Amino acid sequence: MPVRITCLALALALMACGSDRGRTAVARDTARATSTTPRGPDELVLRIPRGGGEARVFAYPRLDTVVWNGEATPAPARVLAFDEEAGQVSLVDTKGQPVRIDFRQGVASTVTKSKLTGLASNDGSTIYGIGTDGTVQRFATSSGTWEWKPPVAARAVFPQPDASLLVLGERTDRSVLWRVRPPSTRIADSVVLPKVDRALRTQVGDLLFLASEKELTGVRTRTMAPTASVAFDEPVELLAATPSGDRVFVVTANGTAVQVVDRYREQVSGQIALGRHPSDLRMDPLGRYLLARLDGVDSTAVIALGTNQVVGTVATGWRADLPFVAPDGGIALAQGKDVVVTDMESRRAPIRITGGAADFWYPFRWTGFRPRAGELDQPVDFGQPTDSTALPDSAAPHDTTPGAATTAPAPTPAPAPTPPRDTAVRRPNAGFTVSFAALLVADKARELASQIRVGSENARVVTAVRDGSTIYRVVLGPYPTREEAERIGKESKQSYWIYEGGP
Repeated sequence: MPVRITCLALALALMACGSDRGRTAVARDTARATSTTPRGPDELVLRIPRGGGEARVFAYPRLDTVVWNGEATPAPARVLAFDEEAGQVSLVDTKGQPVRIDFRQGVASTVTKSKLTGLASNDGSTIYGIGTDGTVQRFATSSGTWEWKPPVAARAVFPQPDASLLVLGERTDRSVLWRVRPPSTRIADSVVLPKVDRALRTQVGDLLFLASEKELTGVRTRTMAPTASVAFDEPVELLAATPSGDRVFVVTANGTAVQVVDRYREQVSGQIALGRHPSDLRMDPLGRYLLARLDGVDSTAVIALGTNQVVGTVATGWRADLPFVAPDGGIALAQGKDVVVTDMESRRAPIRITGGAADFWYPFRWTGFRPRAGELDQPVDFGQPTDSTALPDSAAPHDTTPGAATTAPAPTPAPAPTPPRDTAVRRPNAGFTVSFAALLVADKARELASQIRVGSENARVVTAVRDGSTIYRVVLGPYPTREEAERIGKESKQSYWIYEGGP
């Protein structure tokens, strides 16, 4: 039988020999092994003093460990979205003004001081709002400002994952929903609906739920086609939906239970008795729990969505930020001056953060605070320049490996100065990707991908993290030009959108 020496045994043997060289080698190899082990995004919590002040990010559950701190931030009221690619959180301050926090730059800035309502963001970088005259305004980090005046004053805006925008307007006895694709101001599609009292966008973004008096209707955001209406005995007062939108939770005006609407059966499939009228609902971004604020008491019912059962009731104040469901399933509660994180099902010892209630809290997931490898800060070496007269640009090879042979001698350029840390190097255009769907269920994404084939190419599934949830995107590409991507999208016979860059 062959003898196998494990890495741990080898490490112990080397340390037992007292060899400094051995210890150094083992430490280096261990570090390499650790650095190459794949892991998901880090669990983090942003905390800002409720009256405004220095923003800090803590590593969850080590809520005494600060991993980032930035400049003073205005007093926060609510978070709009987080952009993990740009490293930005967009929020609304207590004056009603939109603010961006840039983790890479360490700064917080007010986007505009204009008086806006209905502020919304899908990606954390692009913010929409409604002016006093009903005009829709957009503020984007990459493409600047944009403005559109709809036929009637806008009442609400719903940014979509494909960069289009749904705008809700109100006529005398009807509501109308328009789709526009900024920066164009042309109405791409619209649908007329009964007068809408409440609206709810699913986290995935493929369905918009609209409550009209005693009815609930959905609109499929890709086709603008309404779903069948679900009727209730009383006016609809509260709405919440699972991240995928497969279930909608409805509270009526005098109800003491949460009614569950099955999206696919388009009917009420059950109810969750609370014994008291809930005055607010809050969904866990990962779809594990629904929190229901009980009217008249400082208590919240915790509903497990796997069973649609109340697993307990906790004492807590109800704020825009608290309570929330922590990354590990714990429930973060505001209790007096402290914040307590408790587990409703395992009953493990709670975590208490003394004085934590003085802060505004926002949990999120990101990889951007991890240490950079030292080799990433070395100067970029593009090798010897090629003779531009030897081959036309269209025939130039794509392989630009440093040190590759050139077609003609060229003088050695002067050494380039070392770029400062975190200085980005502009890369060539990564092409254009055709995206067909963004789903929260991997099996459904794979099933859809298996049905899409153009020529000899099958769609595939790639993953991304958005607002703490894993999104499964069904894509083709990338392709070298937008025209090629558009051709592929049309030949697929599916709904699609194009975005610049790789999947």
